[in-house]
Amino acid sequence: MMQQLGLFDALRRPPVRIAVEADGPVVRDEPDFTFRLKHPRMAWDRAEIEVHRHESGLWMWSTSYQADMGGGGYRVGAKWGKFAETREDALFYACEELERRLGDRDTADVALIRKWVLALKDDARAFQ
Repeated sequence: MMQQLGLFDALRRPPVRIAVEADGPVVRDEPDFTFRLKHPRMAWDRAEIEVHRHESGLWMWSTSYQADMGGGGYRVGAKWGKFAETREDALFYACEELERRLGDRDTADVALIRKWVLALKDDARAFQ
């Protein structure tokens, strides 16, 4: 069976998947990079992406969101088994994951999160 390649497949290395450690640690300190879509009135963010370098040199990511129809998230850590070879790839895959998690919901908050994710996804200046 042939595999369909996307436009960005030539630019990005595939994510590195490592077995999940169910009781493994998450990053307790501040992650290396945190991207936030602030909520204008509430204490929590509408969306957040964390990117952190693992001791192996690979980059890990996590995603969280809170929209008017619910939300969810998790802290960045090796326990999830999600790694990329570069921080830019980790951010890209985090954005892809957040888009999948939002699914086909159609609310005002979700529209704002989607717009933020699209702007962040391939922003070459994101880490400056």
